[in-house]
Amino acid sequence: MTPKVTLNRQDMHASYVMGTDTVAVCKLMGFQPREEIMGGKNRSEQNIEGYKAEFAVARYLQIDPPIMSWVTDYGVDLWFGDTAIDVKCSVKDELIFDKFSSFKADAAILCAVRDSNVVELRGWVSVADFEARARDHDYGYGPRKIVSVGDLNPMDSFGNWANQNNLKT
Repeated sequence: MTPKVTLNRQDMHASYVMGTDTVAVCKLMGFQPREEIMGGKNRSEQNIEGYKAEFAVARYLQIDPPIMSWVTDYGVDLWFGDTAIDVKCSVKDELIFDKFSSFKADAAILCAVRDSNVVELRGWVSVADFEARARDHDYGYGPRKIVSVGDLNPMDSFGNWANQNNLKT
């Protein structure tokens, strides 16, 4: 069963503020946000959905919520003990990275916003499994590395894997 998390008003508000502020700060600093369109959403809307996904994962795993990162999070959105997590939100049925070296965390979790305040946690994968399962796909702006949602691990297995991973650090 794919878990769904309903965000509260505070998480929704924080997602909006963090998502819009990230784009505004980048523009003030002279950085142009990527213009790749995700499901017809502009960059602020994409960032808001990304923060919603991060809050949903934090609530599901009962860990600290995301923090504001002005320009980059260096590929890590959340921490489960010593396990670094990159949360991805997509309208597609694939977990997507530009290239293997873009996957900097220990694991990635794919989410989808299903209603304005409901986020579905579609599955997760470790960096090693991503590299083993990924294939190339071009969405029209260059090849990307993708893993289909059906090749992701179920969310209920993440805690055990992460706890074992924490013992190795």
